Order: sequence, then C-alpha cells, then structure tokens
Amino acid sequence: MLEFVNAKIGSLNERRFSNGNIYPVTARPFGMAHFTVQTDGSSNWFYSPLSHAFEGIRLTHQPSPWVGDYGHMLFLPYSGELCKEPHRRWSSYRPDRAAIEPNGLRAYLQRYRVSVSLAPTVRGAAVTIENHTEKPTGFALIPYAESAFTLAGQALTGYTDAQSIWDFKGLREYFYVYFSEAPVSVSEIENGGVALSFAGKRVEVAIATSFISIEQAKRNYETELKGNPLARIEENAKREWEDLLSRIRVSDENPERKKTFYSCFYRTMLYPRIFYEYDGAGKPVHYNADTGKTERGVFYTDNGFWDTYRTVYPLLSILMPDRVREMIEGFVNYAEETGWLPKWLSPGEFGLMPGTLVEAVIADACVKGIVTGELRKRAYRALLKNAYASGAGTRHGRTGAEEYAKYGYVPDSFRESVNHTCDCAYGDFCIAQVARLEGDEQEAERLLKRSQSYRNLFDAKSGFLRGKDIDGNRKEPFDPYSWGGDYCEGSAWQNGFSVCHDIDGLASLYGGKEKLCLKLDELFSADPVFETGGYGEEIHEMSEMASVDFGQCAISNQPSFHLPWLYAALGERKKTEYWVEKLAGGAFSSAIDGFPGDEDNGTMAAWYVFACLGFYPLCPGKAEFVCSKPLFEKIKVCGKPIERFADNFIKSEAVVK
Repeated sequence: MLEFVNAKIGSLNERRFSNGNIYPVTARPFGMAHFTVQTDGSSNWFYSPLSHAFEGIRLTHQPSPWVGDYGHMLFLPYSGELCKEPHRRWSSYRPDRAAIEPNGLRAYLQRYRVSVSLAPTVRGAAVTIENHTEKPTGFALIPYAESAFTLAGQALTGYTDAQSIWDFKGLREYFYVYFSEAPVSVSEIENGGVALSFAGKRVEVAIATSFISIEQAKRNYETELKGNPLARIEENAKREWEDLLSRIRVSDENPERKKTFYSCFYRTMLYPRIFYEYDGAGKPVHYNADTGKTERGVFYTDNGFWDTYRTVYPLLSILMPDRVREMIEGFVNYAEETGWLPKWLSPGEFGLMPGTLVEAVIADACVKGIVTGELRKRAYRALLKNAYASGAGTRHGRTGAEEYAKYGYVPDSFRESVNHTCDCAYGDFCIAQVARLEGDEQEAERLLKRSQSYRNLFDAKSGFLRGKDIDGNRKEPFDPYSWGGDYCEGSAWQNGFSVCHDIDGLASLYGGKEKLCLKLDELFSADPVFETGGYGEEIHEMSEMASVDFGQCAISNQPSFHLPWLYAALGERKKTEYWVEKLAGGAFSSAIDGFPGDEDNGTMAAWYVFACLGFYPLCPGKAEFVCSKPLFEKIKVCGKPIERFADNFIKSEAVVK
C-alpha cells in the first residue's frame, strides 16, 4: 500500500493559507525522530514542494508550525569545503527526482554533485553519502541553538538545546553519530556545530538520538543501528509501514481516491510520537520536559487533544488497540509525574486550546475495553482532578473550572467561553463513563447532571449557544457570523452544535429533531461569509472556509468535523451521505494542496479515512459510530469486509455500536 502514499500531501502552504500546514515525513510509525528536506529554514514553514533549494536534511519534532520545533538539527552532505556563511551553503536539487517517502529519503545535490540517502529507525537514521567529484566528501551537523560536539575516532557525540518557540528548561537532544571511516578533518561552525571531511567517496553515517543522555543515545545506536546497513533499515521501515497500511484495504475503482486514502492513512500514524527509550536493563524510561527529570515508563508526545480526540484515537482504537493502550499509559504516567493529565504536549505542556479533551481519549478506550484494570483506576484518579481542580496560573487543567462549577457555564470574561463550557460538559460526560465502569455510580450521576451545563448557554431567540456574563447577561448585538470572542476558531455556526454527547438534548432545545435538521440545512446553505470579530484580523481558517462552497461548514477546521454526521444521528442519513461524499470529493486530494486546512497531528486525515469507511465516531466516549456509506466498492478492515465489520456493531440504520 506504500506505493499509493504521497508523503508530500498538504505540503504547499503559506502562513495566511493552509493546505495542510505540514511537511513530508520520513520516519517509523509514531517514531521519535522525523526527517524531511529543508528548503528554507527562516521560519517554521521550512519546506516547500515547489522549491529547488536544498538546505539539508532536517531532523525535526515539529507537530505544527504554530507550535514550533525542538531538538532540531540540519544534516548537510557536501563536497570540497563548507561555505562559512550559513545562507550561502544551500544547493539546488530537482524535487521531482528526489524521493521523500515514509520509509526513505533520497536526493542529488547539484551544487556539490553528491547523492544522499536516508532510512529511519525509531530514534535515528542511517545515511549514505556518495560523492561524484574528486573533492573531499563532507558532512555537516548544523544546529539552531547552543550545541557542542566531540569527535573520538569514528564516533561523534554531542547535543543541541534547540527550541524554536517555547523554552522548556533542561530540554536537550543528545547525539551519537558513527561514521564508516574516521574523518580526516573536523572544524567547528556556528552554534557549536561541526563540519567533517572524509577521504572516501562513499561514507555511511549512523545517527542516533536521545532526550536523556549521550550514553542513552549510544545505547539507541547499538539497539537500532549498529550492524544494520541502510538497505536493511529501509526495508524494515517499509515492512512496518506496509503492515499497518494493509490493515485497511480498499478497491481500485477510483485510483485518485485510493491515493488520497492511503496518503491520509499514513498521516494518521505519525503522532503522537514515541518519547521513551530503553535503559540498560531494557526498561522504558523517558524525559519529562515539565519536571526536568528522567522518569520511568512509556510516554508519547506532540499531540493536541482538542484536535485528535475527534478522529485519530477512535481510528487507532479500531486498528491498533494495543498501541492506544500504551499511549494512554504514557499520558497517565505524565499525570502522576506532574499532577495533571496533558492538554497539548510538545514535548511538555503548552496549555493550548479549550477544554481538556484527553478525557474523551481515555473514556473512549475504557468503554471499548482497551483500558481496564489497574491502568483504568489510575486514569480515573487523574480524570477526577480534571473535573474539579482549577489549573489557574498554570498551563494545565480546565480554563474557568471554578466558575463552571459555580455558574453552570464558563462566563464570557474568559475568551472562547462557549467552547470551554461545551468541552467541560462533554468532559464531564466522558469521566462519568469511566466512573460507571469503576462502580462509582454516585460520581457518575453527579457528572452526568453537570454534562447538561451546555443548556445554560442556549439562546432560543437566535437558535445558538451564546456566551453569558456572571449575571446571565449576553452581549448585544449578536452576529452569528462573527468569529472569536466566545468562540474558538469559528463563529456560532461552527461552534454552536458541539454537544455530541447529547444530540437528543440539543434537539429538544430546538423543539425536536426536525427543527434541528432545519437549522443544519440553514448552516449548509448559508454563504461562506465571516466577520473578523474578536480576532480583529482575518485568520487563515476564515480564508479557507470562504474559499470553498460548503456553506458555514468549515471542514477546514475541527469544530465543523461532526456537522455533516449530525444528520445521520438525527435520522437523516441520506443528507449525511450527500455532504460527506461532497466534502471528501471536493476538499481532499493526494496533491500538495490536498487538505482544506490544517492537518493537525493526523486528525483531518483521519476524518477522510472515516468518510471513506462510511462511519464516524460522533461521540468518542460512546462505543458507537454514526453511519454514512463507504466511498469504495470494497473495503476490508483488519481482514474483515466492511459490511461484516459494521454488522458486528449495528444498532440501527444510522448508528453502529
């Protein structure tokens, strides 16, 4: 299936308009180390598929340009002497002849007449340089922050403290680099980087990384790279990708859709990234960027749960439940180390976006029987803190938690108050599901009652969820097309139906399912217009919504993901089928502009995968999916035809469970 993957999907971007806001990644599934070509390192948009500039192979951990990179380093093969001015070192290359694939990267640098190949391991890579000149062969490690390297024979060791946006004290990436021959010369370049020169025309380089120590980086080299040539590593990477991609098989009657499908499927298996290593006793250990300590156990990072809870984890729960269990074990480990479950990790807590949606990820795994026993008990203890404790003054916890408990909603003195309220209510519902599994009925009832808090924001006059102050007053005049203020990355249209845990209750506020369907009809038939509102300027999500004709369904961003599926939950499955097929066909492709907006950590790609499968996790935390229709004639999921797979879960015509 790897042959159908275009790793460059969604990589044509600019700050003001997103076609994915991603770069092609060469890595193992969920790998700690990602590699790509850097064409312009002057910003977090460091790759363009149209550029002929090759500044080097970038080791990157950037989950989003809005979040930035850390532990990043540039590797540049060259011939002759390395130019001293960083901005003059780049070489041209032919992007159409280069390959950036999940299992390997290959390019020819025209300036230096050097060929370079790379194959990834989980925590490093094998690199081969072939010099087609009579000049010495060169290899430079170019850091972006304070770094230091020491050469001893054929081994180079060192570290970088690179972080492009945030500053996690003590965060450092360590390197153990082994060369097939000892360099004949080495010179220091900016920021403590090094340029090495070799006598041979073919040089093999093994690069191992660690966030714990140089000794651990060497251990990772011995485990993953030592004695393994590049060809074997690339074949192992290919085999791993093929195994995972083959867990869903689709027919060939629509070749372009098949390419889009597998290109999206690949994107769903990059994040969250493995962030643990194995110590000398073979036990998992990890660096916690928030505690500044090396901790015991597994851990995963580079994930925004506000995005990924909607699609990524529900998809992985079907295809690789053991992996999901390990991820959740890592998040629970983090909670016990810091006192809080994570919200947006990269690699420590950023505290971005409304809500604490890891609650949905954990609840979904619990109700599906993926997380049980002692791990579920540990998770439940952490979830209860989310429900009741305030994270005021920290990056952790719910925004406005005390006010939510006091007033039954988060007041509009808090930015994005409607989203915070809805996400708190949904979080309460999710925690209640785990409480029931743990036999804590009293707590479950208390939280289920609180999960109805969204009702306190419903405005019958306008037919929208609207913010209130502490006295229950709303700001006037009201414009449902105005973005920001009480809403996150959207207006009342995109954010006014975020009550997936209680669709029947939401419908009752409108006067019944038929009237809620009419409101959705209005949403999809409205013009794609907006007011900049609380943002005060046009943000890229506005631009992307207005550039297509899907009404106020901004499929370019997460708050709209569930909107077309609401019809099926309300008994109007044909409308879901119409809009899902229209959105999937009109907004997605395998091309470099193939996504309608930010492809955040696999979540938009997973939406497309579900659209093709014909069912969708409308409410993670419930072991059920709403149905549409498959977009391929034949689909097998984990070896089962889609019809038989769905039959195992059928509850009604609209819902599989």
